Amino acid sequence: MSYLSLPRLVFAGQFQADVSTVNNDPEHFNTARFRSNYQMPGPGASNGWWNPNGTGSWRFRQCVVTSVVYKDGSTCSDPSLDPVIGLAVNGTDSRVEGKLVDLDSEQQMVSQIWGFSVNLGSEASGMGFRSRFAVAPFADIWVNYPPGEPDSFFCAYYQSVLEQISITGAGTSRFLQELLAENKTPDNFSIKFNVDSFDDTMSSPNFTFGRVVGSIGLHDACEPRHFVPGRRLWAVPGQTANDAIGQIVGNVLTLDLGNSLPIKALGGPRADSGSLTVALLPNVGPPQLLAEVNYQGQQWYESTAGIVSIPLSSAQLAAASNTPLGLVKNATQPLLAEAPNGQWVRADNFVFRFNPPENTSVHFYASSFGQPLANTQISLGYDPSAMQGQVTQGPVSGPQQVGTPTEALAFQTSITTGSDGRAELTLKATDPGNPRGYIDGQVYCVTYQIGSAPPPLGSVGNGALTLNALVFSGYTIPDKPDWMCDVRPIFQQYADLYPIMHKIVDLSNYASLTNKIYALKNVFKAPVSDPNYMPVTRDLSTKKREMLLKWLESPLYMELDSVPDLHRALQQAIELEHATIPPYLTALYSIKPNANIEVAQLIRSVVMEEMLHMALVSNLFISIGGQPCFNRPKFVPVYPGSLPGGLRADLNVRLRKCSIDQLRAFMSIEQPEKTIEPVHYRAKRGDPVDTSKYTIGWFYDEIKQALTELSNAGQISFGNAEKQVTEWHGTGKLFAITSLADACRAIDEIKRQGEGANARHPGDGDGELSHYYKYAEIVNGHRLVKSEHGFAYSGEKIPFDPDGVWPMMDDPNLAVYPKGSRARILQEQFANTYQALLNGLHIAFNGEPDKLGQAVGLMFSLGLAAQQLMETPSGLNDGTTAGPSFQLPFPD
Repeated sequence: MSYLSLPRLVFAGQFQADVSTVNNDPEHFNTARFRSNYQMPGPGASNGWWNPNGTGSWRFRQCVVTSVVYKDGSTCSDPSLDPVIGLAVNGTDSRVEGKLVDLDSEQQMVSQIWGFSVNLGSEASGMGFRSRFAVAPFADIWVNYPPGEPDSFFCAYYQSVLEQISITGAGTSRFLQELLAENKTPDNFSIKFNVDSFDDTMSSPNFTFGRVVGSIGLHDACEPRHFVPGRRLWAVPGQTANDAIGQIVGNVLTLDLGNSLPIKALGGPRADSGSLTVALLPNVGPPQLLAEVNYQGQQWYESTAGIVSIPLSSAQLAAASNTPLGLVKNATQPLLAEAPNGQWVRADNFVFRFNPPENTSVHFYASSFGQPLANTQISLGYDPSAMQGQVTQGPVSGPQQVGTPTEALAFQTSITTGSDGRAELTLKATDPGNPRGYIDGQVYCVTYQIGSAPPPLGSVGNGALTLNALVFSGYTIPDKPDWMCDVRPIFQQYADLYPIMHKIVDLSNYASLTNKIYALKNVFKAPVSDPNYMPVTRDLSTKKREMLLKWLESPLYMELDSVPDLHRALQQAIELEHATIPPYLTALYSIKPNANIEVAQLIRSVVMEEMLHMALVSNLFISIGGQPCFNRPKFVPVYPGSLPGGLRADLNVRLRKCSIDQLRAFMSIEQPEKTIEPVHYRAKRGDPVDTSKYTIGWFYDEIKQALTELSNAGQISFGNAEKQVTEWHGTGKLFAITSLADACRAIDEIKRQGEGANARHPGDGDGELSHYYKYAEIVNGHRLVKSEHGFAYSGEKIPFDPDGVWPMMDDPNLAVYPKGSRARILQEQFANTYQALLNGLHIAFNGEPDKLGQAVGLMFSLGLAAQQLMETPSGLNDGTTAGPSFQLPFPD
């Protein structure tokens, strides 16, 4: 029994697949090369594709019962005769919506629905049922609207069982009374629905919606869940049609053409394919016509789900037992045809996720003309071609190494069916290592067919007729997982790929996460079938989820009790200092010549000191044997975004023109530790626990403490003065670090210049205000001076004229400018100069300090390029100018 059996219900309406499309491109998983435009909408396979802010949600919308077929084969579509007609077929009303999930970015053609509910009617109606849809992938995807474009021209189906059924009641509905009376498996119904005409046009009111038409019937626990083991009619090569499934029960042939015929328009009726007739196709002679299909009748598809039933005479029934079925066009030309020997085989479930070492059983069903095919060999083999075709989804290829190592997914290459036509295969997964680098685990495809050899490589393009597996990489949970080493690499990738999450929690930001501990524990503890499960994409191994849960119990920021830990912290400090420079420079460059002179002087002085801080930390890193890195792609942060390391939960650093609001944001970056709430968790276990957020000053205190402890323990020493940079012509002092005292002095200078000498003194100890108070002077419009009660912004006026600022667009991004436009050309030149500057700094701070002059020259060139961009129209027709994006050159 299945959805084809009687009694049967048909429903129609819309579905929504609000998927995130950033992860459609495997290259976007590369955190080191991720760019801010990957989170922007783009045409085709550009930027973040057509729905970067998708939630992953899957739901039905305005679906209703359109007709029913009773046990005796009669039909009804009149609600006055059966009140089930018009009853709503909806998703859940008591938990969040289901989720649509790809197996992997390099296998997106077997996407599954997880955590979905299907409810017929409502409790108030007194009729229907509530149920859970068992996880299922789509099958038999094809192009049913050839004039269209991806993804709107696709059609596919989902078939599964409805579980955990709670019956509301049958009321006076004859159909529901029959369905409940005939149900031999009280906890399961069979469901199959076709999806097509998906709208991926962002400006459309139906964006992310498509058409769904399906059927619900009985289910037998002995039968497959995800397909009908009946008779498969294959599309004849060269014809615009797709495979169909039929079965003969008694003297009635039921054929499902719901996913088989092309359409005239998106969401429209079937296209005219001529006269279509179900027929027998003998080896010799013309087709033996059985019945014409009225597929162009009004609302034929919505009222039947494309399912036709044909009574057979005794002669036809006898002939059909060993003669291929077909669908013929204009009485002669086969459109669909069963195999000449009627044979075919399919696995029930064909999508698997493994946490190695782990095994699972796969159940195969082989048949000939609808009858079990006993004692028959099924041969299997690896075939990575399906994934190889999905490696490159955009301008840059993702990992090429798919399907390897083969030994990580082991199986018998030959199995034999029993007397019932069934066979069982065990897939055995072991650790594949990390062959794809920035994408966890490995994807595999196994093809199969009846016979002594597997199908030729590349010959099976239908994911439903293959076995598709994701085998996660092995992982050992650390004793004390911390944010920097263990957690951030995972969460940063999810923050990149699913920007919608930023509205709930910034996964790249430590402080933001610690503010959502309870909610995160809840979703990471949820069972995988739950729609609340995190991550939604089900692409994180069990071990890594367990590690995250362990970390959430005690969210340690970072360990600083070893030399490698200290090296990581110092590299982060360099990146942290650098991350503040582009926003500050952008504001500075946005000031027009001879305008806002005092404001520009104050911002410029801060920029110079930030450069000094970066140089001091670099010298410190060099002194203990480290190698500062300036030229790796991830050195450049994504704007808008968090500070490197996830400091400050409420801070979103942006590239914007100079304004009082932007200067307030700068104050937040530089805010002294003593003026905010105390930290919730210290960096090391055993430290006092309080409730403040992390600040830059706190981070430097931790580094200073680690330097002291490791130095006293004899694990680090200071030196390498000849490799350090000491030439400096700005405020403050740049010096070689050759002792612990020098190291502590450098950190103290960084803290003083940023936050102030102490909570009661706004100066930096060198006669200058700290950065926080310099910005505060501009915001308050007056110099900070001593007053009767301490300090007050009551000194000389610091005027700020908004008209003296270029109307630069917010957060410039190279991707928004048309190729060949003036803004695009200048932005690309800026990116190349910026890359050259970072390369120059990398050389200077890695053993060639005398080369710093080259980098300084590039700084001036960068400033000239930025000022040129400030004067260049953005081309967005909104009166804005381009401004610098501080992005590295786009990959070719």
